[in-house]
Amino acid sequence: MDREELTEVIEKGEDSFTEFKEEKVHSDDLASEMVAFANTEGGRMLLGISDKKEIKGISKPDKEMQRVENISYNSCEPSLTVSIEKIKVNNKIILCIYIPKGPERPYRTNRGVYYIRTSSGKRQATREELLRLYQATRSIYYDELPAPATSIDELDILYFRRFFENFYQTKIEDMNTDLNKLLENMKVLTRMDEKLVFTVGGYLLFGLNPQKEFPFGKITIAKFDGNEIGEEFEKKDLEGKLEEQIDGADRVLGQYLKTKVKIKGFENELKFEIPKEVLREAIVNAVVHRDYHIPSQIRIFIFDNRLEIMSPGKLPNTVSLENIKLGVHSERNQLIVSYLAKMGYMTQIGTGIPRMIRLLKEHTGREPEFEERDQEFIVKIWRPR
Repeated sequence: MDREELTEVIEKGEDSFTEFKEEKVHSDDLASEMVAFANTEGGRMLLGISDKKEIKGISKPDKEMQRVENISYNSCEPSLTVSIEKIKVNNKIILCIYIPKGPERPYRTNRGVYYIRTSSGKRQATREELLRLYQATRSIYYDELPAPATSIDELDILYFRRFFENFYQTKIEDMNTDLNKLLENMKVLTRMDEKLVFTVGGYLLFGLNPQKEFPFGKITIAKFDGNEIGEEFEKKDLEGKLEEQIDGADRVLGQYLKTKVKIKGFENELKFEIPKEVLREAIVNAVVHRDYHIPSQIRIFIFDNRLEIMSPGKLPNTVSLENIKLGVHSERNQLIVSYLAKMGYMTQIGTGIPRMIRLLKEHTGREPEFEERDQEFIVKIWRPR
């Protein structure tokens, strides 16, 4: 950064990527600023600049650089690697400290506090933001976290037994381990303060009544007359285990969407206005990729000209509205994805969206549209004219 650029930065003032600090700032304050930048999008601190944009300078720049490096290494967990640049302006030395977006997020200070950067400075990360940071680096998946108020007594043992024997082609009793340990190994249960409880994913998949702890973990289907949301509509709430919700949505959409009878040879063949494979793919994607810590259900709106499938949560990291069409995918809920793949609902290889696009183009002549709106991911499927 040269003098001109520094002058422009100072004139603009502090923002999400820039922080001013004077020379005698406390080491704990520097550590918290570094952590906040590393947990967000990275940024820079200008040492020797006051909050009022006055150029104060650093009296002993080499000693201050050493202090900054020690703080980044010893007062941030994990340690941070920062780069420091000296800039001379008006015979005063300013230190520009560059903090990259951290590859090992989330970071915390050595006092155990997690910070994130905002437009007005820094603040402590909320529990939800901390979970997102863990998820972003794949340190932990939300569906593998414990559901604290649950117990093994809420396992639908008959349903679990049927799944286990169908997929593994063996009986639970032949596994030479007790049921609790088996469920823990399969990440259906996990330990919390020495107590066995369900994981979030395990409860949604195999719990007797998943909506007891996750009332928003359901699908709501609403049928409107016309092409806009109106005051009058038919509504169905689909609850139960995730598999039951998927199958229920299949049935309800089959009732609302049109079918045609096509004569093939000596037999009649039903032809759906939207291929059932497309509907299944869209529903399964919504169930497995939604953000389960957002207190909102999956919503499917049926209009005269289209369907809208609205899933809580934006696209996961590395996935964009453009590359999703090419099969790029990122698993927000690894446990749920794994089990629904075992149940035959998906392949885990990212071919679903490209196949959905191809089938719709062949069948209706129009591709689906993908959109992010607020905290939702939306798929629009156009009905044939």
